[in-house]
Amino acid sequence: MNLIKSYLKHALRSGWTFERYLRQLKATEKYSASELKAYQEEHLRRVIKLAYENVPFYNRTFKELKLLPADIRTTADLHKLPVIDKKAVRDNFPLFRNTQFIGKAFEGLTSGTTGTPGVFLRDLRSINFENAAVWRSWQWGGKTFDSKRATLRGEMIFPITQKTPPFWKANRFSKELLLSGYHISESNLGLYIEEIKKYQPEDLYAYPSTAYLLAEFNHRRNLGLTFKAVFTSSEMVSDYQRVMIERSFGCKVFDWYGQTERVAAAAQCEYGAYHEISDYSIVEYLPQPDGKYEIIGTTLNNFVMPLIRYRTGDSVMLADDQSCPCGRSFKKIKNIEGRCGEAIYTPDGRVVGILNHIPRGVDHLIELQFVQRSLQEVILRVRVVDEFSDNDAQKLIKNAQEHISYDMRFVIEKVDCIERGKNGKFIPVISEITKPL
Repeated sequence: MNLIKSYLKHALRSGWTFERYLRQLKATEKYSASELKAYQEEHLRRVIKLAYENVPFYNRTFKELKLLPADIRTTADLHKLPVIDKKAVRDNFPLFRNTQFIGKAFEGLTSGTTGTPGVFLRDLRSINFENAAVWRSWQWGGKTFDSKRATLRGEMIFPITQKTPPFWKANRFSKELLLSGYHISESNLGLYIEEIKKYQPEDLYAYPSTAYLLAEFNHRRNLGLTFKAVFTSSEMVSDYQRVMIERSFGCKVFDWYGQTERVAAAAQCEYGAYHEISDYSIVEYLPQPDGKYEIIGTTLNNFVMPLIRYRTGDSVMLADDQSCPCGRSFKKIKNIEGRCGEAIYTPDGRVVGILNHIPRGVDHLIELQFVQRSLQEVILRVRVVDEFSDNDAQKLIKNAQEHISYDMRFVIEKVDCIERGKNGKFIPVISEITKPL
């Protein structure tokens, strides 16, 4: 069964459509700024027409504003439409689906930067395009289709009740060694490194938090594990994480920024600069009082649920000098402030930083924050709607047990609001314990 699942997962993200998109993207990355703008606006007009004709939410919005597709022809026209957010999609979910779409729609589930869970739809074309865009960024970092990789992310490869190795398995279709992100501990990390050395991958694909734990152990124990590149995504890379990963593994970190909603993307080029992926979507930068800009994105390639002017909740600083030795016309970004890789520490010595799966599938949940005050107990601080039931609560606790530990107590604490940090950002994990690792 695992072999079949591995093949299907690989097949959904490869093949003729993927190869066509990758060829297209390798051509468009050479476009001038004016050519990129023309490319964006040509695809924007197609998305606007589709949304107006086939997506009830946008059809209603256009009519309320007395607009027609001809009124939104360029990026400068987008301001005529309202900005939407995750709540708008959640509250009007059926109205965001393309009523004329034929084919398989795949659910994308997210907890998001704000701790608010969401469900989004994407089509196979969008999945292939996303994979092609990611692969292009990996090629900037030197990865080839022949190179093997080690993957240390959020896949539940084995249940957390499994106490003895193996905590990994090979996926020969994708040429990768999949390692469990839920069994990381002081006693297991040495076994991870031994297995990685046996597999001999050229690169590592990981969350910044899991890559850091592996790198710190490798450095502290002087085990000599190296890679040609480390590719990260899904969390913000802290400076201390990047320094340790690059020092320990003797290579550069290449980071990718994106979201389940598929409305914006950024990646690091071979010179280390972050670039907006301008042939992926249309990104607007909403000025904030602190001098940063919030990312507002419009999809160009997801036709089952096209999101227009979607508020991501993530912020960036734009680079003053927009030139880059890589020569691409993609806008240069100084830094990205998004999801951070906080962790829960378990009684058996594991470090669980993969928490975005826990609110998934839980109805009537607005926000979730983890508060750890001891190794035995975690508070699940939640904002919920009135319909939040005992069944919803039990589902949330069951998810926490399955992904963190069956030996810990999880207590739900309902609150009217969850306090933000000094920068106004949602804090996913508050840890009040002395970290054992």
